[in-house]
Amino acid sequence: MTLVYKLIMKSGPEPEKTYKLEKDEFVMGRELINDLIINDPEISRRHARLFKKSDRYFVEDLNSTNGTFIAGERISRPVRLKSGDTLVLGKGIAFEFLAEEIEEVPAVKEVAEGMVEKQEGTKEIKRTALNASGKNEKRLKAKQKPLEGAKKATASSVGEKLRGKPTWLIVLAIVLLFLLVFCVIPLLIVEWTDQWCNFFGTFFNQIQPGVCP
Repeated sequence: MTLVYKLIMKSGPEPEKTYKLEKDEFVMGRELINDLIINDPEISRRHARLFKKSDRYFVEDLNSTNGTFIAGERISRPVRLKSGDTLVLGKGIAFEFLAEEIEEVPAVKEVAEGMVEKQEGTKEIKRTALNASGKNEKRLKAKQKPLEGAKKATASSVGEKLRGKPTWLIVLAIVLLFLLVFCVIPLLIVEWTDQWCNFFGTFFNQIQPGVCP
């Protein structure tokens, strides 16, 4: 069982209108910031407030000009409201306070059960997806292993070939490669571009004056 609290306007700008009390504090008055706005000159800007304490609602007058009344008596301190009480603000704005017991709707339980089933189905889908991704990762790793083995085999074969050669032969190959890159190729470029005098003009003029202008 659930208790639902509400106010029903009996006289005022909107008769028979129902206001559900869903907050722990409910302020009434003319100001637009109030929870219940009553546009009436007899109502103060902040006229009264209802507040919840230990699952019970109390009403308190907020020093209003025309007062707040319960059972025809003006209140000067917080008063507990009972279901069926008539709450009057000023001279003509009256509300009936009601506290109703409502049973839980079975449809709510069915919706909750459906949500649980959906969550379980979602978990099952996630597990299936994880299993599939795990299998794909295993396949990729299985494909990568032969490639890694081939790379290692190639590197090891090159290393073995180098180890089988004499040290002097390796040194000679390195020297020849150095001469080719830093001596032969630059000289060939100078010859093709005819830049002898630009690079070595001073040297040639010392050997044979006037050779290079």
